Amino acid sequence: MKKVLLFLLKLVLTISCLAWALNGVEWKDSILSRPGDLDWQWIFWGVVAAGLTIFLTGVRLWVLLAAQGIKISLWRANELTLIGNLFNLAAVGGVGGDAARIFLLIRDHPERKLAVTVAVVFDHLIGLAAMSLVFFALTAGRFDALASQSVETKVIMRFSWVFFGGGLALTILMMLAAYPPIHARIHARGRNTKIAFMKQMPLLLDLFRKEWKYALTALVAAVVMLPVYYGSFWFSAKAAGSSVDAGPVLISMPVVDMMAAMPLSIAGVGVREKVFETLMSDLTGMDPGTAVAASLIGFCCTLVWAALGGLLFLRPSDRVSVKEIGESTAESDGSN
Repeated sequence: MKKVLLFLLKLVLTISCLAWALNGVEWKDSILSRPGDLDWQWIFWGVVAAGLTIFLTGVRLWVLLAAQGIKISLWRANELTLIGNLFNLAAVGGVGGDAARIFLLIRDHPERKLAVTVAVVFDHLIGLAAMSLVFFALTAGRFDALASQSVETKVIMRFSWVFFGGGLALTILMMLAAYPPIHARIHARGRNTKIAFMKQMPLLLDLFRKEWKYALTALVAAVVMLPVYYGSFWFSAKAAGSSVDAGPVLISMPVVDMMAAMPLSIAGVGVREKVFETLMSDLTGMDPGTAVAASLIGFCCTLVWAALGGLLFLRPSDRVSVKEIGESTAESDGSN
């Protein structure tokens, strides 16, 4: 019952956020009212870019699992990424993509529950670190110019600098805390935890330091993946009739992605469109109708691959109930 109520609440928030984003759109002038005028060639390239994003994300997971000694095929890593995207974007039963990936990996490797969980968590940390590096690289030397826009853009950009800086610092601190001499120092004088998996987790995290080539490869894959993913939204803007250069879109998308990840709506719908509209208006003068259309088209390019994940999830080898995934991942939180 709680999950149903939570889903209904997010549905209401999603509709509200989308209505907020569409509020400034002049429908008679918007390409959203004339889908036949869309440039489908650019949409095709947006779908291709979204698919390449899936592949590079799968490579990242594949490499990080290998660092933990968990061997799966690159094809399987991409299958799991597609299924995870389905759960992230469709909000299936309140179960997220990480829970689905963890469940399916644990089912294949029941003896490595904690290692699987740590690899998926570290995958997030690598993604956050990569997004932070890309954001700072794209905005280097432009802080004053970017922060001198409208009040909304100024607030969003300053919050983004704090968020990405904090995320990068958190990732570094977690790895330092897992380093054996520092970890031993933290737990000196008998302060060792009595929870078994809390003792093992730092050791598993420290494996990424020992196997640094794997971690570096995953980081490179993540850094390459992000501009490709952001490029799908540039292609979408071109499909909507905009002549905007790729630069402003690449600068804006880490911020848009970060804001859309906040649990305010289903798959960030509405939030993504409003933030993209605000930034594109300030940085390029793009009209609201084109900006919202570009954001929605970019999201739909990703949905194409989520649909493929749904087909994979329906196969007998991967088909399970959402309830089973939720119960299994809840149990694994306290297991060895």
